[in-house]
Amino acid sequence: MKSLIKNLLKSEISILIRNSLNIKPISIKTNQENYPTTVSDAFLWRTDKGYKTKFKYSDILNFFYKIKNSWVELHFYNKNNQLLKIEKIESLNLSNELEITSEYLNDIKDYGVFYIYHFSENDKDLNNGSIISNRCYLGFSYNNNLHSFIHGNILVKFTSVNSKQKISTDIVKTSLFNNQIYTIQKYFNDFDNNELFFVNPTSKIIEFSLENKKFRLNPHCTMVVETQNSIISIKSNCLFIRPTIFSYKGKYMDVHHS
Repeated sequence: MKSLIKNLLKSEISILIRNSLNIKPISIKTNQENYPTTVSDAFLWRTDKGYKTKFKYSDILNFFYKIKNSWVELHFYNKNNQLLKIEKIESLNLSNELEITSEYLNDIKDYGVFYIYHFSENDKDLNNGSIISNRCYLGFSYNNNLHSFIHGNILVKFTSVNSKQKISTDIVKTSLFNNQIYTIQKYFNDFDNNELFFVNPTSKIIEFSLENKKFRLNPHCTMVVETQNSIISIKSNCLFIRPTIFSYKGKYMDVHHS
């Protein structure tokens, strides 16, 4: 009976009810599958407004588990969650780098997200339930200046290391109501302009509001909101809606998490 109650409390419908009523809400829950999983952030890319994006990543399976002949796949999406390209990279070094320009994305000058998955046919040295996550580093160069770097923002999608399972999502949880308030720990008044990039990490439509404006974001889509307010508080039905922030002062730019 105790085991049944415990499983019920961890079910998706139970989590939704708890989050909606603010009873010990759960914002993030990684599923414990019966196979090793590779989990990816939704990494932001930009090729608009004179931006280039640099992505640095490691061969985790080789570095930590000595698994050779692994490969990665990078899945690129535009801001409307339309698949742009899948890049399979088989010849990996321990440390790797990819520059994402408009030319790399077929002359697209815009923004969106991409995901990285680590695959190997040899996963016997990994325990069932093992989670392989490459939080990596993203660098953003504005008008060919030095890159400003951040790491992954939030875990979003996962699949099996042996690449035989479908890609799943909804690690981040939601509520039935816009009852979650997220206040960014930053004073924005000292900057000329600020861009807040929001990514919907779920398979559901999420809603959020800031500065008395309401927004809706479709599943896995990306949106930018410009602001000049001093203090930013976000109200949403998503329990972990953490934007990536670009702040501008004169000719200088800085990017960071919120």
